[in-house]
Amino acid sequence: MESVSTQSTQQRATLPVRESALPAGRLVLPSMLHCLMLTWCDERSDLLRAAAENESWHPTVNLEIQEFLRNLFRLRLPLTLIDLPALDSGAYPKVQQAASHASEIGNSQVIVCGNEGQCQEELWARSLGVWAYLPGDGGLAGLEYLFSDARQALAKSAMTYVELKAYH
Repeated sequence: MESVSTQSTQQRATLPVRESALPAGRLVLPSMLHCLMLTWCDERSDLLRAAAENESWHPTVNLEIQEFLRNLFRLRLPLTLIDLPALDSGAYPKVQQAASHASEIGNSQVIVCGNEGQCQEELWARSLGVWAYLPGDGGLAGLEYLFSDARQALAKSAMTYVELKAYH
């Protein structure tokens, strides 16, 4: 069994703490950067996955609503993205219901990607209390920005939690 010198511990405690070169908003443990996604086609799945991975997220992408709901309850990830299909799609009401379930659970930031120019859809999403609503496609750059912003928000909430725990 190895013993630790009290003197060396005291010396380390008095050393100045080195500041990180990375901005605080970018510091998140990689194990925290997992997200759950529900989308309606392979092409969108590839786009969402690429945007998430480009911003260091580890996505679990679901094309089936039931699989998404199982993962929603089982995985409890910090970020959930629901990609709504076209308004005339038969799956639209079911995907909306899945988004409602995701927002009700309350342990995840929820993002809804909606349809271009649909004010009622945005009002519906905001009424759920979603963290962000993206109208229309947004493209790779728009989605990357969204994932970057989500990572920074997660870092801020994690730092606030750690700071609060340090004072108690």
